[in-house]
Amino acid sequence: MNCRFRRLGIVLGGLLVFASLQFSCGGKSDNGADKSAGEKKFNAGKAQLDYQLLQAELKLAEKEQVYLELRFDLKQLRLMLKGAVVWSYPLDLSEQDSDDISDFVDMFRGSSGILARPLSETYLYAAQEKTPDSVLAIISEVTKFKPELLQRELPQRFQLHWGDNVILDIKTDVQGKPTSKFKNTMLEVRHVIQSTLGEAHLTVKMDATHALTLFRVAQPGLPTLIFPPSA
Repeated sequence: MNCRFRRLGIVLGGLLVFASLQFSCGGKSDNGADKSAGEKKFNAGKAQLDYQLLQAELKLAEKEQVYLELRFDLKQLRLMLKGAVVWSYPLDLSEQDSDDISDFVDMFRGSSGILARPLSETYLYAAQEKTPDSVLAIISEVTKFKPELLQRELPQRFQLHWGDNVILDIKTDVQGKPTSKFKNTMLEVRHVIQSTLGEAHLTVKMDATHALTLFRVAQPGLPTLIFPPSA
């Protein structure tokens, strides 16, 4: 097991034990005052969520499989393998309404509080048919695929779908050709309909080479773990 995760588990476990002891000894003091300020600051709900996220991450780290992390708390997208970061990109969502991010997290987790779910669909809107060999070498290292087996187009725009109308839209500055004008139009119409029923849709601007890495790795079935923004 990754040592970093083991240490985190020990620290978090200690926090939970401390909280339990504080609660059992709680109540008012002899002079009728409320519980101490330290007790009031402890957020049991957040501690429980942090523990659940840690357990979910440990399970994914134990497998020989790349997984994706949406780290809204750190404002990063990460591709992980055995608990190590193999690719990352800043989530520049400063222009996004915080309510949109909250809706995205809530719809991703659903009523059952899902922390991790597989990617259900990837759709490429448009791409430019050119990929440098240096970029293919990076993708090959992450995906473990031979460079000659990888396609070479640079994405202009693509989407990642997790079901339940949860969508991450990736856009770059590349000027490419539409993969299918008809399919693109039909997908946009579908989004318009879904938005009236409830859709979580975030847009991320990314440079083309990083977008290519993410697009090649983000195939249906890719495990995805989501971390909500810090309180």
